[in-house]
Amino acid sequence: MSKILDLRKGRAKIQKDPQKQKEEVKVVEKVFVENKNPQISWEAPSFYYNPQKRYLSLVMAALIVGATALIIFKRDTLTSIFLMLASVVLLLYSKQKPTVSKIIVGQTGVLVDDIMYHYKDLKSFWIEYNPGGPKELSLESAKWYMPYVKVLLSGQNPVEVRSLIVNFLPEKEHENSLVDHIGRKLGL
Repeated sequence: MSKILDLRKGRAKIQKDPQKQKEEVKVVEKVFVENKNPQISWEAPSFYYNPQKRYLSLVMAALIVGATALIIFKRDTLTSIFLMLASVVLLLYSKQKPTVSKIIVGQTGVLVDDIMYHYKDLKSFWIEYNPGGPKELSLESAKWYMPYVKVLLSGQNPVEVRSLIVNFLPEKEHENSLVDHIGRKLGL
């Protein structure tokens, strides 16, 4: 009972064993010396690449069929041109291959290639890990107009990354938007 501290009564002195106190200090000093500048780095693709483009080809075919139907039946050239351009943009975007990015998670922030995301400019983070699916780190910016920054974890251990970032940012679940779900289904 001598180790209970009642804060309502003001300052109270706790009697501790001096030998135990020295051991605790030594252990704490050792931890700080080892983790003086902890950082985790890895290389990962810049975005999730799904080689299956079955749904994407169906969407592009539907856009082209819709555009030709509009030209033939309604004589609406402006909308049909827009639909044709949308299918071309989808085609070009689907041919894009991801580049390999160097990611470093440190004490000041997350560095993705040459772009530094400082912890002071971020609101929260979330690590999404679905077995069989991609593991990714999601960062929410403090700026309302900026979308989530998604970083693939590839072969990196998500528990190690979480244990480092949780010291600087609150962990909050980030819901995938409708655009994210559609993009994953289409293979974008």
